Amino acid sequence: MAQSAISQHVAALMGSIPQQPAAPAVEEPRTWSFINRYTGERMHVTCMQGCTLDHTRESGRHLFPEDVWCWTTPEPLTLPVNTNGRPEEFAVLSTVIKVEPWSSKVAERLPYAVVELVDDHFVEGLDPDGLETVINSLQERLEQMRATHRRLVEVREEYMRRGRTVRSQADEALRRVRGEAV
Repeated sequence: MAQSAISQHVAALMGSIPQQPAAPAVEEPRTWSFINRYTGERMHVTCMQGCTLDHTRESGRHLFPEDVWCWTTPEPLTLPVNTNGRPEEFAVLSTVIKVEPWSSKVAERLPYAVVELVDDHFVEGLDPDGLETVINSLQERLEQMRATHRRLVEVREEYMRRGRTVRSQADEALRRVRGEAV
């Protein structure tokens, strides 16, 4: 089976990346159960590795199986977004791993990624290749933003230089009109 592009890239870089300290020990996934509201049957759940949800409220209760899921907590990032004339902090580019063991969508029964582009606007159901596509798209956009940044620096410098020249000429003309020494 062929390696994914990311795996090949990582393998190629391994020689140039310094060794990192060993990762902390991974906790064993938690197991709990609930009662299926459709059948009355006790259903056992083993959380996916890294699940950060607290399932104590669901444990032992009557639930619809499709309402059971696991996910990882995203790393928060906010930016001031202006939607109404005033900047307001919005979560941007949060990514979680989620699994819904009894989802009606078979693909969601395996762990998948969810990217929150900005508060409550999601790209969902991403398998590893789909998430890689999103990452590559964002990388391209970042490269465009870096190019815009470089142009902005150049344009501002030129604008400020031109502005100083124009202001100096205007100040000189005003002094002449007033009869002041130039």
